[in-house]
Amino acid sequence: MERKNYYLNYPNSSSELLAEMISTDISSNLSELLSMSEASRFKAIMEILMKAERTLHVENSIKDKANGYMKRKLNTSMGQVELNVPRDRDGDFRPSVLPPKYQRFDDSYLNLINAGINNFYSQSGIKNYLKNLDLPYSQDQLEKLSEKIYKEYQVWNKRELPEDMVAIFVDGFHTEIYEAKENKVLKAVVYIVIGIDFKGEKDLYAVEFITGNENKESWLQVFNKLISRGLKRPLIVISDDFTSIDDAIKTLFPNSLHQLCWTHFRRNVRRNMGKKEAGDFSQFLDKLKTEKDFETAKAKFMEFTNNFQEEYPSYISYIQQKHELFLCFFRFDFNVRKHFYTTNIVESFNNILGIIERNSGGFFRSKKMLELNCYIKRNQLKSKKWSKPAPNIKANIYYLIQIFGTIYGETPKIN
Repeated sequence: MERKNYYLNYPNSSSELLAEMISTDISSNLSELLSMSEASRFKAIMEILMKAERTLHVENSIKDKANGYMKRKLNTSMGQVELNVPRDRDGDFRPSVLPPKYQRFDDSYLNLINAGINNFYSQSGIKNYLKNLDLPYSQDQLEKLSEKIYKEYQVWNKRELPEDMVAIFVDGFHTEIYEAKENKVLKAVVYIVIGIDFKGEKDLYAVEFITGNENKESWLQVFNKLISRGLKRPLIVISDDFTSIDDAIKTLFPNSLHQLCWTHFRRNVRRNMGKKEAGDFSQFLDKLKTEKDFETAKAKFMEFTNNFQEEYPSYISYIQQKHELFLCFFRFDFNVRKHFYTTNIVESFNNILGIIERNSGGFFRSKKMLELNCYIKRNQLKSKKWSKPAPNIKANIYYLIQIFGTIYGETPKIN
């Protein structure tokens, strides 16, 4: 079939920034896109493409601005699909990916859109996919806009932080990143920090990249950067049981409580004990979670784990040594504990990094690409799930302020 002029025809000179914008947006929603029906996925990808085009159009206009969306129904072989088409204030913007008015989308075009899902994991993949679309933007304009977006991220990742926090959740994502200067793929750890402030608001606080393996020195570097940006007194730090992280926290946040992820602890029990013993341990931990205070939970924990000392001496000695870190959340009232015993919030954020990594050949194509993915994902969360304070945290702020005062001798500074 002869290709018509409304097919995707991105020129090579325009592909760099558009590829960056679209691939980060689609990658950040990849798991959701893959689970959609064909019609829903077509709608979602088309809207991402059109929004990216408008961003370029508005950026290269002196006075023009974005002006919401209008509904447009398109006839396709899947039936009628309603799109949210982005508008500009001047009224002269029309997305190039749309067919002429009243033109039906045929099967070959739908196949082209759906096939693109396999190319949206990296800038190079999407550049190859979109390389022929005719858009009126010069390479110089695109490069300037690309730098503007990246500088926005860099300023954001150095912004001043609240001095006092309810909680920070930290995680280290082990990966490999291509380094163009050295022309090699290097081992690296992406350190993600998500926090809850004393207004009950969640946010991504830091994205830090350190080449090499995770160790005490790298955690000290991450925490020192948070301190340099203003953070001084988190009430509690929640982490996985990383190498020497407890020592780093004791060094830089000596008064903060520290909780090792309860969810990971339970998984490690299954890895380190036999099936029957791990099952008994799991049942015990289910019952233990209902205890009202730390001292009671501690006594029962030590008594129960002593039963396995002879069969698993090394593992039991290890978890008994760290029992205060595993049981720290019992120091809080039952109605707020669920917020402080697991790193699930930061791990769910990291899931998108894992998807991109796997579909990019097992490593990230650039540090910049990874940073922009994190930034866009954060902005999406702040506009949706994180747009309002966590209700349960907000309802118990006075209680949390009291706990903070007990530890630090004064009430927290609330910006």
